[in-house]
Amino acid sequence: MDFKYCLKKIKMACKLCFLFTILVNVEAVPETACNRLKIGDNWYDKELLWSNLGKPCNLNVHKASNILFFSYSLPESYSDIDFQLGHYNLDTKEFQTIAGIRGGCSVAIDQINDDIFLGGSDGIYKYNMMTRLADLYREKGKNIWSLFFRKNLFYISYPDQKLHIEYDGKFAKVKEFENIEIDHFHVTGSNIIYYANKTGLFKYDNDRMESETVSELLVVRQITEDNEGDTYICTNVGVFADGKYEGFKKILDMKNIYGITFDRDNNMIYSDERNIVKLIYSLIGCDKKLPQW
Repeated sequence: MDFKYCLKKIKMACKLCFLFTILVNVEAVPETACNRLKIGDNWYDKELLWSNLGKPCNLNVHKASNILFFSYSLPESYSDIDFQLGHYNLDTKEFQTIAGIRGGCSVAIDQINDDIFLGGSDGIYKYNMMTRLADLYREKGKNIWSLFFRKNLFYISYPDQKLHIEYDGKFAKVKEFENIEIDHFHVTGSNIIYYANKTGLFKYDNDRMESETVSELLVVRQITEDNEGDTYICTNVGVFADGKYEGFKKILDMKNIYGITFDRDNNMIYSDERNIVKLIYSLIGCDKKLPQW
């Protein structure tokens, strides 16, 4: 047999073997291995901020300092307190727990006046950025489920799930929602009211004083907005947006997401069952491409 012919056959066989190996490896590597997520038409790198936390949630960034506030659950073996508040400086990478709030589980920030409100099982506290201490603010002895700030401070009490508003230094139940249990509440910059409970997600029409059902299937975990005023709803099946995405639309398919917020530069930050992750815009995606021969 001609030696050159044999050598040519061997080279061709090696090339086919190499191509087969590439094909097998491409199929075997999951898309998550590239460590990027796609939202809309854009790709984002995932930067791990903090790990080994118990279901971090209620994410909220104080924009002036770029400090992320959040709550997380504690194992029963650690203490008799089930929730703990903490904060993470996105610039210095410093993490610190917030002491003195029993069952700390909620955060609301007045970005204009730099007031940071924290809620626990015995009242509402105000956090002092200088001393790094939280002092009792109002509603001593009340179990605070959730906090929200938009011109006024709102809170949801537990276990009756009633919405309250602060006015002239005192809190009162919001009359429009007196007969509705509420787990999550949000007012957008354009005064659209969202709320959620165990029966679904709703919009409230202030003019008609009626509720409109958005979805009866979603389990809402947080409602927030980015620095441009677009609304985001974190749910058990992913993240939905209402705004620049042309109506209420699912933008991220992720079942184990528990919280979402945006930093000073409008980078999305989300949490899963154990981690807090920041998304950074990337020019490179995770599309698979075979080598050119």
